[in-house]
Amino acid sequence: MRRYFLNLILALPFLVCAQLPDSLLSTKTENYFSLQYDNDVFNHTDRYYTQGILLTLIHPIVKYSPISYALIRLNKNARNYYGFHLEQDVFTPITIRHQGIFYGERPYAAVLFMSHSLTSIHPQKRLLIRTCVDLGVIGPAAQGAEEQKGIHKAIDNPQPLGWQYQVSNDVIVNYDIKLEKGIYTKKYFEWMGSAATRIGTLYNDLGVGTFVRCGIFSPYFNNLGLENDDSKRKNKFKIYVTARLNVRAVGYNATLQGGLINQSRVYTLSSGTITRGVLDSQGGIVMASKRLSLEYRVVYITSEFRNGVDHSWGSCLLNVCF
Repeated sequence: MRRYFLNLILALPFLVCAQLPDSLLSTKTENYFSLQYDNDVFNHTDRYYTQGILLTLIHPIVKYSPISYALIRLNKNARNYYGFHLEQDVFTPITIRHQGIFYGERPYAAVLFMSHSLTSIHPQKRLLIRTCVDLGVIGPAAQGAEEQKGIHKAIDNPQPLGWQYQVSNDVIVNYDIKLEKGIYTKKYFEWMGSAATRIGTLYNDLGVGTFVRCGIFSPYFNNLGLENDDSKRKNKFKIYVTARLNVRAVGYNATLQGGLINQSRVYTLSSGTITRGVLDSQGGIVMASKRLSLEYRVVYITSEFRNGVDHSWGSCLLNVCF
């Protein structure tokens, strides 16, 4: 069953788009491939959200998936970027050396899902809306135990104890919306505001936030950060710092409470122990040259459940425009 879920998720983009003619693939927007790797080892911990891997392909072929009808486009003057994403996230208690169920702590959990997204940008209005459909699994089928144990074996670290008590298998179906609006923009400084919501079997929450960039960059609402046309590239080299602050009202979090459909659970946290207001912040630096960019950022989040502690991790992102 685990292998079936994994193969289905990996094959989804090819099943949807395999037979499209070349005439449907023309576009005026850039294409992107990116790899993001998160790990709290960068901050010298091994707990809570301990590792995440995200692969992204932004390409017009994605537009012809039937899921595109569920995504939101701005008006005809908008630039629309369709994407496929494959993501795996791994969560553990505050320590991986506890024998048995660690009551009162975050349960072991892993998620694996494919996302279909549309980022619609209106440069003149300095407006961006990103909608996304997530389809996948939570639980042993997501292969989180195998992933963490394999890494620990490779680097000769102690094996984690307790994965046999992880959140049970369940289906992930989520719909995410994020709106960003430019508030104040100058040549070397930009300030944006945002609002976001996630609804489904994985996360249910609502948040607002703010985002600033300072340095040498292309305007935020022009594209997704890089250009594939040398004639449009004003700055061959870009370097800038970023800072984000978000506040979320949390309704449901399956990585803490288990899936909404499958009620067969070994151990999860009860609704009354969930923190309903969560703050997260990010600070990062981006360096880009021509069609390639590298980013490193540090993420901080306040406690997500009663008796939990604040947490932080590092994130590396490689982005290629083609």
